[in-house]
Parts: sequence; structure tokens; C-alpha cells
Amino acid sequence: MSTAMYVLGGAVGLAFGSLAAYLNSLITKHYLRKNMEKRKPEGTAAVMGLSLVRQLVNIAALAIVFFVRDYVPLPFSATIVGTAVGLTAVSFFFIWRISKKSAQ
Repeated sequence: MSTAMYVLGGAVGLAFGSLAAYLNSLITKHYLRKNMEKRKPEGTAAVMGLSLVRQLVNIAALAIVFFVRDYVPLPFSATIVGTAVGLTAVSFFFIWRISKKSAQ
């Protein structure tokens, strides 16, 4: 495959991972609004539930890329790496924005 296909696969993966990261940020905002006033142990359970749901979204995004690899004419390695980068880097950005807003 050509280099352009690898770049395209990475870009598609990055976009898909960014979409999943955005979904994770919406879930985080919802949990924070819903559980802001809860104290221990209810607050701890809410944070554990949040972490579980966020990880399930991450796993689902990576699993989707894995299972459609034979149907999409893009290199799997570039697409999965792009998705992982999108999930990680964009999640950091969204969490930074959420924490910045809550600190004010």
C-alpha cells in the first residue's frame, strides 16, 4: 500500500478516536453534574462507574476498528494507531477543559 493510504488510515482512525473521546467527555460531564453533591461511599461508586463506562467506550471503539478491518480498504495498523492516539490525546484535551471549568 502507498504512504497516502497509511496517512489516510491514520487520519480516519484519529477522527474516529476523537469522536469516541468526545463521547467520553459527554459521559464525564453528565456524571459530574449528576454526582457533584454525593459524598463517600456514593461518590466513590459514581467515580468507579464513570471509569468503567469510559473504558467500555474505549474498548468498543477499538473493537469496532478491529472488526471492520476486512471491510474498510485502509491499512489496519495505521487505523488502529490513529484511533488509539485520538482516544488518548483528545481525551486529555477534553478532561483538561472539564477540569479547567470546574476549578473556576
